[in-house]
Amino acid sequence: MKSTRRQFIGQMAVIPAAMAVAGQAVAKPGPAWRMGSQSYSFRKFDTIGAITELQKLGLNNIEFCGVHFPCDATDPGLAKVKEIIKDTGVQVLCYGVESFGADEAANRKKFEFAKAMGIKILTADPAPESFDNLDKLTEEYKVKIAIHNHGPKARYNTVQDTLDAIKDHSPLIGACVDTGHTIRSNEKPHEVLTALGDRVHSLHLKDWIHGGEEQILGEGDMDLVAVAKALKAIQFAGPLMMEYENSPENPGPDMKIGLANWQKAVDQVWTA
Repeated sequence: MKSTRRQFIGQMAVIPAAMAVAGQAVAKPGPAWRMGSQSYSFRKFDTIGAITELQKLGLNNIEFCGVHFPCDATDPGLAKVKEIIKDTGVQVLCYGVESFGADEAANRKKFEFAKAMGIKILTADPAPESFDNLDKLTEEYKVKIAIHNHGPKARYNTVQDTLDAIKDHSPLIGACVDTGHTIRSNEKPHEVLTALGDRVHSLHLKDWIHGGEEQILGEGDMDLVAVAKALKAIQFAGPLMMEYENSPENPGPDMKIGLANWQKAVDQVWTA
């Protein structure tokens, strides 16, 4: 859905009231997590529309992906994107999922993009031959690589696949734990988080049914309370990006339910 910048400014007038309500579902009680959404949830919207949908949920943090603009600091459209981001005050904490290979120059371009955007985490599907140059690039740019598990038949399927990949590499190379794909891989998200510990750089928070399909957050097989407890135990303080791939034309209502379910679990853990 395309929006003009003028339309967006008009829409922003009604968003603070929505945030006052929806924001209550994500602003308390006290964890240091930065709650937001993966922009793929809003893939049927343009960049302005995606931010509008995000802020209607009371969220102000986002992980953008290539659906909305490319991972390229030289792209001529990037100046307009940065203007939109500045106007809205949205925080772009991550970007991905991006592939990385043996070509250090190609990888460096993606780190240059992160630097230009002020992004500190690149969600990634790195090939084995990329790790030596990623060790150097993460240290040089102080940008983290977060390996994204993508379920059965993917390069990073189980938690052991990620643990094996990051062994003996920079602590800036860690994981973006996709809880939905973790369930698809017949693993429990809270156990995956515990196994990865301080190498959990970010999350894609979504729910799934074993052997089935994606569900509204809190209505699938993920134990939300166990996940919240695991995050608390590993002292996670990074971006926690809700991702919802169903209802792409209008994901907001289902995502709002999911956020409320998640906040209920967080409240239970933090007030116990």
